[in-house]
Amino acid sequence: SMSDLSTPDEFRLILDFAIGIADRGLPLAVVRLAPPGDETVPEGKGLEELRAAVAYICRKTDRVTETATGCFDVLLIDCNRSGALIFGDRLQKGLADWRKEQGIPIGCGIACFAPSLSTPDALLAAADEARRRSFGAQENIEIYGG
Repeated sequence: SMSDLSTPDEFRLILDFAIGIADRGLPLAVVRLAPPGDETVPEGKGLEELRAAVAYICRKTDRVTETATGCFDVLLIDCNRSGALIFGDRLQKGLADWRKEQGIPIGCGIACFAPSLSTPDALLAAADEARRRSFGAQENIEIYGG
């Protein structure tokens, strides 16, 4: 349900905390889901359905926040690279009908915690870079550095 959405501030707190644990070996991935470029989903373009679909696809342990209208960041705790790709695939399949109805492409960028991506800003920037590249990729899913 939409009550499962974290505010951006809550999301950031949880991300900070999770990175502290990832430093000790817990796998962690961040997923950014959004239209191309710096676009957002226009008001009235099936936004409630989009939010509901994203919330439905995420597990209870995933943290989701809406960073801009129809743009989402998802924190996958205890999730490695292959798990994150499976999640991205599930997101894109779950949003296929919505994308067709609204005519809006949605890209999915994934970044996994690593020594070179060990701060919230670095992880989120990497996920966004992967999302920007995802529009040329199969299924519109791209993983950073991969």
